[in-house]
Amino acid sequence: MRYDTVIIGGGLGGLIGGITLARRGQRVAIISSGKSALHFCSGSLELWGGSREEFEQLPQSHPSHPYNKVGMQRLVRYSAEAKELFARAGVPLVGGLEQVADSRRFGCSHYRLSPIGAIKPAWLTMDEFVTFAGPEPKEYPRVTIVAIQGYLDFYPEFIAGSLRKRGVECKVVTVTSAALEALRESATEMRAVSIARSLQGEALDELAHIIGKAVGKDADLALVPAVFGLKSRAAYERVAQIVGVPVRVAPTVSASVPGVRMQRLLSEEFQRCGGEYILGDRVVDYTLEEGRIVSLRTANHSDMEFRADSYILASGSFFGRGLEAQPNGIREVVFGLDVECDDSRAEWCGEHILDTQPFQRYGVRCDERLRPSIAGQTIENLYAVGSVLAGADPVKEGCGAGVVVATAFMAAEDILSCNDKK
Repeated sequence: MRYDTVIIGGGLGGLIGGITLARRGQRVAIISSGKSALHFCSGSLELWGGSREEFEQLPQSHPSHPYNKVGMQRLVRYSAEAKELFARAGVPLVGGLEQVADSRRFGCSHYRLSPIGAIKPAWLTMDEFVTFAGPEPKEYPRVTIVAIQGYLDFYPEFIAGSLRKRGVECKVVTVTSAALEALRESATEMRAVSIARSLQGEALDELAHIIGKAVGKDADLALVPAVFGLKSRAAYERVAQIVGVPVRVAPTVSASVPGVRMQRLLSEEFQRCGGEYILGDRVVDYTLEEGRIVSLRTANHSDMEFRADSYILASGSFFGRGLEAQPNGIREVVFGLDVECDDSRAEWCGEHILDTQPFQRYGVRCDERLRPSIAGQTIENLYAVGSVLAGADPVKEGCGAGVVVATAFMAAEDILSCNDKK
């Protein structure tokens, strides 16, 4: 099978790269082994969680950081392009680098809630989620938090306690409905995705009316768990229409309904642009000739080759199984690419769980164009993007989504530029 570009990994990075290339007329295939980290998305994308000063010092403090390769000018442009790409896919976002909520923090356009009530800086957020202009929420003086009876992956009292400390008047109400009571017959069914599947049509309207009655008319905001709408935001819009006061959602733990929706809508947008999305398959072999990847073979298509002019590796880090820890080092699992890591296993982890963990920065070593190498030889037509790259610490730096988005755009742009020069 012949393509212009083959992308390995169907998460956020693979989809952004794929959509960007397919829109420009390339024939693109994405090979995805299964669920991505988007299924656990909080509804917000973070660009940088530290101070502006720390961001500006990255070239000195962490020379291999992907942001150093992207550069400020491109990062600003990609921020606007990401917002437009998501909107076209049916995922409207608020925020962006044109907005500044805190001048001391780069990439902080607003603040958002975590599942346990922490208020954190954010770059882009799905527009049904509650957001605040600053770390001290003032937009909603009186908030009613709506809990679903028997649903354990939402922590209303934690959120209420956090907001009360910041001067917000909060109360918590618990609701249920016939459809939800049917789910409760099996404890394993009271999960966000199952709830979302059950809340359609009359069942959705029934619960929305129950929520409206429980909240009343005195609240400035009804805050509900993010369990509405696997296919589109229409379910959330219907609830907001019926309840009678402003409604926003708060993130839950475990599988994320908005994250599953984002994955679905981006995948559909990629296919509308002409891309081919191959789900449930993985690359098991490749052919390398004169510093270029010539072809790939997969587990499910072992009798045929995937051939392309360019390839993008968007397989993720340890969580996505793009990297694998072995007794004698870290391995990139598809191509055996050169990786950046400490030689001694004793250096991989901090002493305490809340310490900075060095392994978070481990990953694929690449050049200024995001091209990785094997045994020191740069692979001319292969690009590595997202969390498989070395240099970033997404946990401590709060930059995971930003690195994925920026490097995916950069790789796609380089591929298109090389094409234009031919």
